[in-house]
Amino acid sequence: MNNTMKQTAIKYGTYLAMVNLSYLLYAYLVDQSVFTLTWPGIILFFCGIGFGIFSVAKFKQANGGYASFKEAFSTYMLTSIVAVLIGTVFTIVLFSVIDPEFAAGLMDMILESTLEKFESSGMNDEQIDSIISRIEGSNPFGAIGQIKSAAFSIMFNAIIALIVAAAMKKNNPEF
Repeated sequence: MNNTMKQTAIKYGTYLAMVNLSYLLYAYLVDQSVFTLTWPGIILFFCGIGFGIFSVAKFKQANGGYASFKEAFSTYMLTSIVAVLIGTVFTIVLFSVIDPEFAAGLMDMILESTLEKFESSGMNDEQIDSIISRIEGSNPFGAIGQIKSAAFSIMFNAIIALIVAAAMKKNNPEF
């Protein structure tokens, strides 16, 4: 991994983390109900892909228009890992140190929202109770839950990075 790749990936990974943290801080400070909505997560998902692609493109540009599959993959993954690590540390500090009660209140809001969605979709009570009890048994806002989420995110990003690297690779000619 060369310095250009590291610098590019760290720069855009940090930018992506700032976008994610802006959402988190907005939801925490202004409108906590945003945490129960699906569309912000979808937007952030596509922002993550966009920042990863942009990072690979910037690396290629700095590298004379060339990036091997390995370089493109590594740049995308490092960008994602930087963003995930910054976000994970911040959320662990927020939910475990700064405001642990917020996590409990947020869990209640998510359970209520989930229950409403399932009831309106026509699921029977037995199915709903089973799903709700699984959600109640988890602790997605604790340190372990955040670390599991980070690991899943990194694995999922690896799949996307493979696709992006295959699409964006351009090997430097041998001669």
